[in-house]
Amino acid sequence: MSFGTALSSIDAAFWRLSTNRRILRVLYYGWIAFPLPIRKPLTALGILALLGAKKLTGVNRRHGPTPAHRVQSLSFWGVPPVDLETYTLRVDGLVNNPAELSFQDLLSLPSVERQIRMDCVGGFRNNTVMRGVSLGELLQRVAPKPEAETAIFSCADGYHTTHRIADLLAADALLAYQVNGEAIERFGYPLRLAAPGTYGYKWAKWLVRIELVSGFPSGHWDRLGLPKRGKVGDLW
Repeated sequence: MSFGTALSSIDAAFWRLSTNRRILRVLYYGWIAFPLPIRKPLTALGILALLGAKKLTGVNRRHGPTPAHRVQSLSFWGVPPVDLETYTLRVDGLVNNPAELSFQDLLSLPSVERQIRMDCVGGFRNNTVMRGVSLGELLQRVAPKPEAETAIFSCADGYHTTHRIADLLAADALLAYQVNGEAIERFGYPLRLAAPGTYGYKWAKWLVRIELVSGFPSGHWDRLGLPKRGKVGDLW
């Protein structure tokens, strides 16, 4: 087997692993079986190994659009049902103007579209064109209070993650409702967070609420041992 063929085989294995829910669930239960003080350094070592593998296979050099059949999305526990007729996004917490927006309300807001890269902590990379609402513009509308430091993103499947507001604004994050011109449920439709520069587990899907709070509480995966800010390359 040539070196190039071997790299292609490794890349294909990455792709199969990162899209196979059964394998991922087995790995998940094995991972959380370790006590947190052991799990965190093991996780850091795993991230280092995956970063090295991405360099070896050339994944980290992929800057062009990802072919449609290779665009990946991890729906760890499946895709939750969302009824667009009753769907709302609530934005509240430490804001002066709390808002509750229907999907039609979101579509009526000025839209933005740009190519965005997402790196999964599990190894794959997507380069897609996303269309949606600028998070910065939405936050301007609700007028955060001075003590608001963090946004908690809650999802229709019960998942939640957190970001420092300053990080989101610096990254020009958006709330996307289209990926490559399509509304695709497994990618988080009707609304998902796109936070460039952070790992995919920080890109909350099927968004139903954004709550602004003080401090920096942990999200779901960081509470279990993944890097809290989730910046690509972070180990803790």
